[in-house]
Amino acid sequence: MFDFIKKKIKDSINSIQKKLSKEEEKDLKEDENKEEALLKQDELELKKEILPEDKKELKEEVKEIQKEVKELKKEEEILEKPDKKEEEKVQSKKRSILKHSISESDVDMIYSEIKTVLLENNVALSVLENIQKDLKNKLVGESVSMFGNKKYLNNVIRDSIANTLIGYDKEEFISKIKSKKPFVILVIGVNGAGKTTTIAKLCKLFLSKGLKPVIAAGDTFRAASIEQLEIHAKKLKVPIIKHTYGSDPAAVAFDAIKHANSAKEDVVVIDTAGRSDINKNLIEELKKVKRVSKPDMTIFIGDALTGNDVVKQAEVFDKEIGIDANILSKADVDKKGGAVLSISYITKKPILFLGVGQGYDDLIPFNKEKTAEFILGE
Repeated sequence: MFDFIKKKIKDSINSIQKKLSKEEEKDLKEDENKEEALLKQDELELKKEILPEDKKELKEEVKEIQKEVKELKKEEEILEKPDKKEEEKVQSKKRSILKHSISESDVDMIYSEIKTVLLENNVALSVLENIQKDLKNKLVGESVSMFGNKKYLNNVIRDSIANTLIGYDKEEFISKIKSKKPFVILVIGVNGAGKTTTIAKLCKLFLSKGLKPVIAAGDTFRAASIEQLEIHAKKLKVPIIKHTYGSDPAAVAFDAIKHANSAKEDVVVIDTAGRSDINKNLIEELKKVKRVSKPDMTIFIGDALTGNDVVKQAEVFDKEIGIDANILSKADVDKKGGAVLSISYITKKPILFLGVGQGYDDLIPFNKEKTAEFILGE
């Protein structure tokens, strides 16, 4: 999961570190040159202060010193060379205390590196702008060790990414469902997004928490959609309310809620039709289903592999229907991660779960900190 973006970000941070370290080494060299120039100046001043009568005596002393230096050099050749490890330790300590105040131009360079990577991985532009703003707030004026900055940069970028994400605690979700009986969930999304499988996974989760779900087979448009839901319902031993193909989906939702009330079921999960694209007929159909069922939560199901497309779909559904949360399917085979990093920021609605396989238990709670940590992990 997110293999491509993980590698690219890691490469970018290494590149950033090298650039910042080169700048600091350049500054260090300039400081050393200044010190050397000052020493030479002091030496010249000292020579000026020496009286003429002392010069002859000094020349003799210099000759003696030069002779002694030659003898010392010969002795040094015999002695062992300095321990390289000790020398490296000294250099390491020297570098660790060197501090560099990060400027806006430094942040611009860091952002430029990160921006390229994130754009390549389908992250929305507005998300990038938020990350840039966050990086400036966190980094400008900060004094850090430039030779040991990799971990520091990693943490700052991780936190900036986490700040763009919105999660939803799993236990809070379950508590919300238990607060009302029956709790009605409307599931929406385009064709091929994984709505049917995700509904089955949600029902399995509810069963594991002691809740009794019922499924409303509201997709009366797509061939075999009802049969597919029936297979899952039979395996999970969950009741399913269905009508014939071509019937009114709102009527199916109404009957399912009515059944849940009489049978004292805890949760109603309403499936709906999708289309290969979002058209007016689909929107009007969904509006009617929502108006009749009055759901307590509307969940958008999207395919993580479609990148920017799924984010645009979520935007349209949120504008036209209104959504309360997102679930992204196929996250286990998503190498880029752009949809995960963009959808909650764009819609301002949390990600509930990530689908990570075909099994009923392959639905993992979304945690923004853990996701950012995973992407920025070593």
